[in-house]
Amino acid sequence: MNRFSQVFPGALALVALGLTFAASAPVADWTIAGPFGGTATALAIDGNHPNVLLAGARNSLLFESDDSATHWQPLNLPKRTLGEVTSILIDPQNSDHFLVGMIAGFNPGLFDSHNHGKDWTAVKELRDVGVRALAFAPSKPSRFVAGTLQGVMLSDDAGQTWTRISDPQNPEMVGITAVAFDTKNPDIIYAGTPHLPWRTSDGGKTWDSIHTGMIDDSDVFSIYVDPAAPNDVFASACSGIYSTTDRGDVWHKLLGIPNTSRRTHVVREDPALPGTIYAGTTLGLFKSTNGGSSWRTLNDTQVNSLAFDPSQTRTMYLALEYEGVGKSDNSGESIRLVNDGFADRNVSSVTTSGSRLYAVEGATGDLFVSADRGSSWSSEPLARTLEGVRLRTITGIPSDPHILFAGSPHQIYKTIDGGKTWKPVALRVMDNPNPPASAAQPAQANRTTRTRPAARGPTRTVRPRIASHLVYPADVSGLYAIKNGAKDIVFAASDIGLLVSTDLGEYWSVANLPGSTGVDTLYLTAVPDGRIMARATGGLYLSKDFGEHWTAVPFPLPPSDINGIAVPPSDASPLLAATRVGLYRSTDEGQTWLKGPHGLPSATVSAALYGNSDGTLAYAIEYGQLYQSTDGGANWSVTPTRYPSLQVRQLWVANGDFSRLYGITIDLGILFRE
Repeated sequence: MNRFSQVFPGALALVALGLTFAASAPVADWTIAGPFGGTATALAIDGNHPNVLLAGARNSLLFESDDSATHWQPLNLPKRTLGEVTSILIDPQNSDHFLVGMIAGFNPGLFDSHNHGKDWTAVKELRDVGVRALAFAPSKPSRFVAGTLQGVMLSDDAGQTWTRISDPQNPEMVGITAVAFDTKNPDIIYAGTPHLPWRTSDGGKTWDSIHTGMIDDSDVFSIYVDPAAPNDVFASACSGIYSTTDRGDVWHKLLGIPNTSRRTHVVREDPALPGTIYAGTTLGLFKSTNGGSSWRTLNDTQVNSLAFDPSQTRTMYLALEYEGVGKSDNSGESIRLVNDGFADRNVSSVTTSGSRLYAVEGATGDLFVSADRGSSWSSEPLARTLEGVRLRTITGIPSDPHILFAGSPHQIYKTIDGGKTWKPVALRVMDNPNPPASAAQPAQANRTTRTRPAARGPTRTVRPRIASHLVYPADVSGLYAIKNGAKDIVFAASDIGLLVSTDLGEYWSVANLPGSTGVDTLYLTAVPDGRIMARATGGLYLSKDFGEHWTAVPFPLPPSDINGIAVPPSDASPLLAATRVGLYRSTDEGQTWLKGPHGLPSATVSAALYGNSDGTLAYAIEYGQLYQSTDGGANWSVTPTRYPSLQVRQLWVANGDFSRLYGITIDLGILFRE
């Protein structure tokens, strides 16, 4: 990513997103802080208002910009498991009408909004059907077509009703990957499939396979029809780029793009420069100014979609893999990231180190840093020793901001220079975790036959040999560090147990959690006082002495149903357990638990946290909604917000500073509220 700025400036305060509350949203609402970026999968520009763009992403995310991509805000698109926005259509006759196609693990489909993205409905004819492509007919703008996993669907009333126009008995036309209209004749429709392209000339009554000249079994990703000369059509496929001058009767393969880059996701012709073609491939954006005879590389990041500004023909937008949205004002010659507010980031870990915050992006393992309490984030270049390593977790050392530990699933790394260099940590587990103290012994006097007393030499410290053996965990799920007096203690939760080091990773011991072999999560107090809870294979465990000793804590549900534990700042407040079926409270250190405090539904609670030093203020996330308690978790009320559906995996405060609450999400990066 050699041409893009690595800085994600500012933070975007969320604006109205379509969810109405009895009271207006408070001033101290959630703020999207980033790290901005992530994968953009689809783009659309409003032809009537070119400053308005929509950008789709994974995690069922859809963003809108009304200032030419200077800022973005999320829209309230319905959430689907493993949902990915594949296609977007802005009605050319109604700029408040959006259609969004989605594929998903469950309940994909076509989603329709008639109020500029505030409310959405699933189109009934395509309920639970994956949609990969959308288009409208330029010569008949109320005619829409959708490429779905069950064939080609057509609407002649701007999306109000849909009819399948492909043959359901034709197995070659089941999974449609691309669609396009002839720009002059709305009855001519092209459809790409995972095998080859098809065409209808009678509005879908009959279809012809148009593959002459195209390599067999080519996945067709996009089809582009020249607006001025509709006989000229381009198609991009896994085997490269093809062109035709006879509406697909015969295709000619365009040469010049290296084979390693020929998997072309999108092909477009410059709207103002005939003969200038752009190809978005897995290895970047290519440009040809001579009809495809030769090509130049413009960037080296995978391009998933392209959109051109109809009012500024040299302005183009790019949906980029991992890097968000790119914009060029000079026909692609230079591209800058425009991601302020656009965040498709699954943050797996966050920590403090001195005055800085560090975050790990779970999908890529990328490392980000903030010097302003998380208000803005920048990408932290990984040292050479971490190239190719997908980090999962990170922790800073309380007494030294230059020392951090980071972990991939199979290895722990350490830096002593603030992340400039990292080295793998050898996990030497002591055979005797409590070796005898070092003894100071006098140096042996030189042997002599003289009778005079031997000279007394300086003493030296002889360190006893520490017997140890190396261990190799298959799954390091979390790293944590706390300070006990002058001593820093590092914990590594892993499949072979809870590893503990009191000498910054030189040697480790395995904590004794009776009945458990693996530990996946620790829960700490905001201000360390010795109390720690662990979720392990055998259940919950409590330590009151910074992890030296552990006792089992009974719980009515299996460990896999526990999403989080809020350890109170003092014994006067109860333990809170966020679970799959609601919130539990315990006022006797976990010996007994009560379910269902007043005001909080008995549904999945994903996170819980205490929000002040006396244990009266607590927070919980239930199905994306933030709840607040001011009596230690006995009674709860919903916290008004302009943000309708959070996917928060963790609530967090930094270094005991309760003035800012952070929400660590699986899709929008890091949120905070004052």
